[in-house]
Amino acid sequence: MTRNAFRPAYLAILLLGISVAVAQGITPPKVGTPVPAQASKPAAAGAIKEIDWDELIPPDARSKFMGAPPPAAHDYLGEGGMAAQQVMDFSVNQALDGSNLKIPGFIVPLDVGKDGLVTEFFLVPYFGACIHVPPPPPNQIVYVRMNKGIALDSIYEAYWITGRMKVSRKATRLGASAYQLDASKVEIYKY
Repeated sequence: MTRNAFRPAYLAILLLGISVAVAQGITPPKVGTPVPAQASKPAAAGAIKEIDWDELIPPDARSKFMGAPPPAAHDYLGEGGMAAQQVMDFSVNQALDGSNLKIPGFIVPLDVGKDGLVTEFFLVPYFGACIHVPPPPPNQIVYVRMNKGIALDSIYEAYWITGRMKVSRKATRLGASAYQLDASKVEIYKY
């Protein structure tokens, strides 16, 4: 499926999310709103470690890490312009490979079944990524797979995703990721 062919389905999901949010009185965050930073909690051996997005960057590159999203670019939503380009940085924190961890972010659905459940998605650090702004670099996108799908009540919500992290590249029509997380738990982020 081409990126253009995927747009109607994704926009339908987006509109459904908007209508559910409006019906529930939820005000969506401004495009580019990051998940609030959390202090990392040390984990015992084999325990689940809470991480933040800067920990996906290799330790020697963190001083150059810019956590803020780029400005919104609406042209590629059908207004006639080219799609915003993803900066292709696949440098990763190898120490995370095989870790059990928990990371907050926003969900960008990649696969929605006929039952309406999402089994594959990108987890991104700020609202609107891959929709209204260029996708984050691959080392700031996590491709998430789930055996059992989840029903997304709202794409405006931030979520905690728990599972086993792998350093693994994934490319889709919406962007590329440098990490994969096999999720065991999804929960709404509590601000």
